[in-house]
Amino acid sequence: MEADKEEIRARNDIVEVIGSVVQLQRRGRNWVGLCPFHQEKTPSFNVDPVTQTFKCFGCDASGDVFTFVQRHENMTFVEAAEYLARRAGLEFRSKFTSPKERSQREALYEANAVAATYFRRCLEHAPAAREYLHGRRLLPETIERFQIGYAPDDWRGLAAYLTGRKIDLGIAVAAGLLYQREGGRHVDAFRNRIMFPIHDEQMRIVGFGGRAMGDEPPKYLNTGETPVFLKSRLLYALPFARRAIADQGRTLLMEGYMDVIAAHQNGFENAVASLGTAFTAEHARRLARLAPAAVVVYDADTAGIKAALRAATELEQQSVAVRIVRLPAGEDPDSLVRDGHPERLARAIADAVTRVEMELDLAIASADTETEHGRQALLRKIIAILATVPTRVERDAYIEKVWHLHPLSIHGPGVAKQQLHRDAEDAAHRRARPTVASRQPFQRGRPADAAAGPGDTSDGLSESAGTDLRPTPRSRVQAAELLIVRALAIPPHRSIVVRLVHPDDLLDPGDRALLEFVLARPDLVTADEAELVRRLRAECLPEVAESAVRRLQESQIALTNEPIDEAVLQDAIRIVRSRRAETVSAEISRLLRSKPELTADDRERVQALHALLARLKGSGS
Repeated sequence: MEADKEEIRARNDIVEVIGSVVQLQRRGRNWVGLCPFHQEKTPSFNVDPVTQTFKCFGCDASGDVFTFVQRHENMTFVEAAEYLARRAGLEFRSKFTSPKERSQREALYEANAVAATYFRRCLEHAPAAREYLHGRRLLPETIERFQIGYAPDDWRGLAAYLTGRKIDLGIAVAAGLLYQREGGRHVDAFRNRIMFPIHDEQMRIVGFGGRAMGDEPPKYLNTGETPVFLKSRLLYALPFARRAIADQGRTLLMEGYMDVIAAHQNGFENAVASLGTAFTAEHARRLARLAPAAVVVYDADTAGIKAALRAATELEQQSVAVRIVRLPAGEDPDSLVRDGHPERLARAIADAVTRVEMELDLAIASADTETEHGRQALLRKIIAILATVPTRVERDAYIEKVWHLHPLSIHGPGVAKQQLHRDAEDAAHRRARPTVASRQPFQRGRPADAAAGPGDTSDGLSESAGTDLRPTPRSRVQAAELLIVRALAIPPHRSIVVRLVHPDDLLDPGDRALLEFVLARPDLVTADEAELVRRLRAECLPEVAESAVRRLQESQIALTNEPIDEAVLQDAIRIVRSRRAETVSAEISRLLRSKPELTADDRERVQALHALLARLKGSGS
């Protein structure tokens, strides 16, 4: 798409694009302003209209108009290109989409946009609907921002409106706006409901959520699956939240439209929600690309707690640092802020706990500790929960809270804690069907990923004498990743990591944040470890900085007696890239198996995954 790229660039003057979000002033041939990517009081952000580039002399951010949109809007390159193309009135021509497919999708977008206009006009003439929204404490500007409307209790209102606007009713049926009855008569799909338009990441309306104003079921009625509306991939309000997610380094994940809208109205603009469906692995992958951390804010009822734990598990599998808010009984995010007290929600978010902490608390609260059977059942639950914690360091903090529940606690905390560690490790190993390996990260003399010979149980690692250490398959990857973190602290090796490792190749969110920080600041490649830590704490959010610094400290402790040379580092890099290649291969297989015929978006995704797989299996970055 090189020709398209140059045309898009030519039609989007960088001064105009950046000037729409940054206050710029002319200085010589350039324009200057306060950098949007870091806090500063003296302008160091320069935009050059001749070269059509920008550069900040404070944080070293630089690039062209595509780079700026990618960073400022937290978009991929393709998303940024499509955004800029639409801004310039150009058709975005993807080589993965045929003209016929583009035509159908554009027709669906147009039908949804016209329907949104109809619903908004109907709201103006529906006192009961406006009163309902007023009762939910929504301000007029919030209703306008989220384009909330109303579908009247009319079987043919929208069908007539679309006909008057020359919209093909067959397209409206395909968009989920109408039904076609026997005899060919078209009727409206939504009636007597508050209508919430659902946008994709390019702010195009792709579907609707309709909420009943009374008790009639269903409470929420969503658009069915269409070529542009895939609930397992969409997150409500994501285009409104993207900037705040990037700024804050975390996402607030909520359950419903009203929760999210109320949160945004009260300053929590990094809030999103899934679309009335379970939070999926695809949702988790999307949020993992946007920020390293997330806070799950679901309802306080039993169903909400279970859903929050499932969502947290999906996010953890994508290496997102997750916490769960424990709301007061009977409350939801909307009710907490509805009466003008957003500090109640802010306090609840600040007090959020990890998934493991919540599971342990729930297990203890529901246990029968008066009988031996109940105490044994509780112990089994605790061990199963601790087995999901990937590292001993993390597990220590949880064991500190529950060691007194172990039968061996009568012999003192040390004995009980050590036994809980062993029990949790054994449980994890049984589930993972492990191989025997050791705590020594790499064995010299052969590549770490070479095949083992007959009777060889080391799997490329040296065995620790006298210790039965049987880590899960990920432990080998974790050892490699920890060595890469240590290499990031050593200037001669840091340049190798920067050249060959991508943040997404790493599992731990602290490791990813650390590498992203170094990649964004080329001047740090030769800095010593003390300077690296100082800059982290000075320029990152505290929770992100401390996560990265903690990992640096862990790597130093774990590898104190392990000299690192280039061969060992290359072995570590091969292991983490191989792990990610396996994940990418599995994703390709899943996509190819999931549908009899792939959509254009699916084909584009598969093409991108194949390109990524080729990079991971090659020697370059």
